[in-house]
Order: sequence, then C-alpha cells, then structure tokens
Amino acid sequence: MPRKFERKTRELLGTAVATEAGRGGEIAAGAAGGLTVGSDRLFGTSAGFPHVVELDLDRVIRNPDQPRRHFDEAELRSLASSIERHGLQNPILVRPLSKGDYLLIGGERRVRAHEILGRKTVFAILTSGDPDEIALIDNVQRVDLNAVEYAAALGRLIEKHGYTHDELAAVVGRDRTDVTKLLAILTLPPEIRDEYLGQFAHVSRSVMIEIAAAPAELRAALWARAKEGASVKAVRQAKRDHAQGVQGENAPAATEAGPHEAARTIRASVKRIMRDVAVVREQRRHLNADDREHLQALRAEIDAILQADGP
Repeated sequence: MPRKFERKTRELLGTAVATEAGRGGEIAAGAAGGLTVGSDRLFGTSAGFPHVVELDLDRVIRNPDQPRRHFDEAELRSLASSIERHGLQNPILVRPLSKGDYLLIGGERRVRAHEILGRKTVFAILTSGDPDEIALIDNVQRVDLNAVEYAAALGRLIEKHGYTHDELAAVVGRDRTDVTKLLAILTLPPEIRDEYLGQFAHVSRSVMIEIAAAPAELRAALWARAKEGASVKAVRQAKRDHAQGVQGENAPAATEAGPHEAARTIRASVKRIMRDVAVVREQRRHLNADDREHLQALRAEIDAILQADGP
C-alpha cells in the first residue's frame, strides 16, 4: 500500500474510531476512568493525534473563564450561515469532565452558531492542556479578542500560574514587550474599560496601548479623542504635545538653554542609566518581585520613548 494512502487511511480510521466511541459513550466513560487523550492503541498514534468526537450540545459545559466576553450577533449569524452551507470546518475544543460532561475550551462562537441553527450535536477535539492557555490561543488565532479581553486573559494567566512576562510571552507566542504593553491596559480606569467594552471595542489595540502608557492625567483626554476616531499617530502626537507643555511649565531654564544643552543633558542621562543598568545586571540574582516590577515599568517607559518618533 503506498505510504501516502496508508497514512490517510490511518487518519480517517483513527477519526472514525474516536467518533464512534464518542457516540457510544465510551469516551465519556473513559474520561472518568483515566482516558489518555490523543492515544490510539489500534494504530499506535502519538499523544498529539487529534481525537474527534460528536457530542450532545447539552453535555458541553461553558467555560466561566472564557477570554471572550463580547459576541457580535452579526458575526455569529454569519458563522452559522457558513456552517450550514459548508459544515463545521474546525471542531470545537473540549476537556473531558466526570459523568460524561465536557468543558468547552475553545469554540464558543461555533457552539453559539450551532444553537442558532438548532443543532443538537457538535464535533469536538479532546484536549488535556491548560484550559485558560488553550482558550486564549484559540480565540486569538481565529478571531482577535478585543484589547481589554486580551489583557484580562493575560492577567488571569499570570494570577493563576505566577508567570513572569517572559514566560507568558512564550506561552502565547508573543514578544515579551507586547505582553507588557497589553497588560498595561488593565491599569486604565474601570470607566474607560467598561465604556470600551460596551460601545467602543472597535478602537484599535494599538490606540489602547498608547493610552495605557500615557500619564494618568492625560488618559481621559486621549480616550475622548480615541472615541472620536483618533489614529495611533494622533494619540502619540497628543502625548508629545503634553510632554512638551509640562516641560515648558516646569523647566523654563532648560528650554532657554537651547537644543545643544538639551542634547548634552540627554546624553548624560542615558549614560547614567546605562551605568545603573550594568550594576543591576551584575547583581540580578538579588532582585525581588518589587525590583522586577520597577524594571518592567522602566522598560515600558523606554519603549514608549523610542517609539515616540516612530510612525
């Protein structure tokens, strides 16, 4: 038998075996009795082999920690129409629970679309990974979470596992700097976050990051501009204008000294920061949680300065 045909046959039969087991209730029984998710004894497939089962929708338990909080009705109807026309192209992700139930890990939009269509069952892939991590990654890969949802999901992972920003970045496949900037959104006043979730989730993630990095006294004004449609470039310019105004009020002597004196002051400050950073690097084994938090804040400030002249 040709290798390509043999491999395809194994895939189809493996899926069929898992599907029939799910229909017969054996998967559910095995879940409570120690089922090894992704292990196929018939063909000796690896633990990464996906097991597809057909589940009753009423046995799928919604995840209370689902990262997505907002579900656009028009998008759900569009998804339901697509499923009705083309079938479910991507099964939902579930984790076996006791008594034959399953925790929904990824695919709540697909479950809701099935409910719109009046479907009683749904195809699912069994997984044994961390529910919060998989749910976050699944949502990001399919339809982007809005900025506040994404930041809140990252915050829950840190609270649950005690991840550092570097560790969390590796988990979600993002740059560490991006993770730090996204988490800063959680420092925005509750009224801004609530208003964003309720009416202005279309404001871009980049704009929300810029507002979160702004001084506290400027955030409300920037948010007002963002609601009017201000671009990232406009928000950054407003931040620069604010910074220059504050400098003009508090340090008139420096303004009068001219650009050459300002350049010398900056060079001296940068060299001093580099010397201090070198000391911290040499003594990093003594860093505590507060020290690390202050360094993260310093890094975010430096990133904001470097990006100020960007597009």
